[in-house]
Amino acid sequence: MTDILLFGATGFAGRLTAAHLAAHHGDLEVVLAGRDAGRLTELRDELNPAWDVAVGDSRSAADMRALARRARVVINCVGPYSLHGAELVHACAEAGTDYVDLCGEAPFIRRTIDAHHRTAQESGARIVHSCGFDSVPSDMGVFALLRHAGEEMKRVTMVVEKLRGGLSGGTIDSMRAVSAEAHRDRDVARLLHNPYTLSPVPAEEPWLEGKDFEVTRLDDGRWAGPFFMSMFNTRVVRRSNSLRGQRFTYHERWATGGRVRAWALAGVTGALFLAAQKPTLRRLLPAAGEGPSEKQRAKGHFSFTHHGVGRSGRRYSCTVAADGDPGYDVTAMMLSEAAVTLLHHDGAGGVLTPATALGAPYLDALQAGGMRFSCR
Repeated sequence: MTDILLFGATGFAGRLTAAHLAAHHGDLEVVLAGRDAGRLTELRDELNPAWDVAVGDSRSAADMRALARRARVVINCVGPYSLHGAELVHACAEAGTDYVDLCGEAPFIRRTIDAHHRTAQESGARIVHSCGFDSVPSDMGVFALLRHAGEEMKRVTMVVEKLRGGLSGGTIDSMRAVSAEAHRDRDVARLLHNPYTLSPVPAEEPWLEGKDFEVTRLDDGRWAGPFFMSMFNTRVVRRSNSLRGQRFTYHERWATGGRVRAWALAGVTGALFLAAQKPTLRRLLPAAGEGPSEKQRAKGHFSFTHHGVGRSGRRYSCTVAADGDPGYDVTAMMLSEAAVTLLHHDGAGGVLTPATALGAPYLDALQAGGMRFSCR
């Protein structure tokens, strides 16, 4: 059986992920999978001629079953996942094959939890969505903060301090797909606005002050606006908290300094979501399968700080940072290392989160891959 199968290998995110595996884990047995055998073979020959290729259609149950049975871990780079992910997740859950992806679509993950969590527990498959910029820095930042503090938190707020890059074509395509689904189905719209939509028992979760998209002041007096990824990241972190049996509130904000800038950020965030939905405006945003040049990506970076207040009243913080475009190169590293962590470390099955499935070994791998975690 092959170590890792990378589905969607010839897309932009898939190529970066394959390149990371070739550069840092060239000793592993890898299958590059997708729809076009010619393009897959060309990529294989470029990166590692010892690798294999496989062809499959994301909407074919038979194809996805065959791919899931070929490897110990599957990486899925084919989105939007609501359109292309269901059969492969189902196949992995049934086969007991570990699975990671870049999904930032809460409705799809909710369906995965409802349909496959118990099956994955029984088969031993670890289904781990959101192993890229959404939502590894958020989820693993909280994990590092909790490990440093050694006590349960009352509340944690993640603050975006610096960010350049991060908005990939795949992220935009997922935003568009989720928006379209919510427009068609009121139940999906309600699900999107439920802050605990991915939690096991939402009714048992703590009451939250504040909303995802608001202008507010931080504890240090600075003004902050909404972070465009918070509506998804927060749901993932809250699921992690629930799976760990912890009950603390979690929010994400973008520090702006002044009030005017905070309101301006709120306006830009709203315009971003509008542009993702409108065909006439969508051409202004990155397209799925496309991305910036290597030179442009090298200018990217991010720095997030998680501020926590423990049950004791003591305050803690943990800054997560990396150089390189967070939506592309850093995401490829995070996704690859998630798969390699699953490959080398055992754990219980289920539909999990990066923090609950991967934990400390993944934290070590991320740091070895260039991410910095500084806790105080």
